Amino acid sequence: MGKKRAVVAGCTGCDTCRWLCNFNAISFDHNGAHIDANKCTGCGKCADNCQSYAINIIELEEK
Repeated sequence: MGKKRAVVAGCTGCDTCRWLCNFNAISFDHNGAHIDANKCTGCGKCADNCQSYAINIIELEEK
């Protein structure tokens, strides 16, 4: 099983996910949320609470 990671597409900028992330992996700018791949553990807390369903958890392929 590969490492999991959150990805964002279609963020509306509600900012809820940033405050839920225990790993400080989420930042915001004028384009919405950005997830730092080096900090994200793929726990899914952000995706589970995203009101616009813009965050998804994917499994990365192992190399």
